[in-house]
Amino acid sequence: MEKSASSCSLVLLEDTKKTSFLHPNGACGYPPAASNGSLVPLTGAGTGSGACAGPEKKAPPAVVPYQERETWTRQMDFMMSCVGFAVGLGNVWRFPYLCYKNGGGVFLIPYMLIVFVGGIPVFFLEIALGQFMKAGSINVWNIAPLFKGLGYASMVIVFFSNTYYIMVLAWAFYYLIKSFNSTLPWSTCDNEWNTPNCIEIFRHQDCINGSLANDTINGNMTCAELANARSPIIEFWE
Repeated sequence: MEKSASSCSLVLLEDTKKTSFLHPNGACGYPPAASNGSLVPLTGAGTGSGACAGPEKKAPPAVVPYQERETWTRQMDFMMSCVGFAVGLGNVWRFPYLCYKNGGGVFLIPYMLIVFVGGIPVFFLEIALGQFMKAGSINVWNIAPLFKGLGYASMVIVFFSNTYYIMVLAWAFYYLIKSFNSTLPWSTCDNEWNTPNCIEIFRHQDCINGSLANDTINGNMTCAELANARSPIIEFWE
């Protein structure tokens, strides 16, 4: 009997430690516990407000709902965004010049080879890494802190590139405005910036292919005099 009673009292003691109790007189605390067959009276008076000051319980942490990331409406939207990101002034302005300077159509063979072997794979690697890390070109290198300097280096390159690309964009904008004139300013020699050597009909190539240096061109100029002539197009941009 003593063994069973002692085990029951231990269970009762453990239960009383977990449950707060409100007495009829308003005292707060734990209910009386049994010890060796007798009741242990409650010690400590309550506030009489009817609220128990039991052990403080921490509120469970708030669960942040998962927010789904936005997706492209269709695959073509993603492709056009990539094209808009990749194609810029360097493609429109520099590529035709470099292609002409390095052999014309033959230049396209090594160019396309490098584009498909190196350009496109690295391009999609940047996109995938940026979407995975959800960060810019600097913080994305937190995945490999040893190479974080590459992010800062890319920002420096972009900064110095913008210093002269903005000037070229200003030229293009100025050209666009002037192209709305009824008489194009680079088609005549009647402008204030034209020099006395400006001629509208520029036939310097005919003089180069001629057999005599003093062949008459247009009836009033020789090839020797035409060597110093300037096109109104060149003078417009200068």
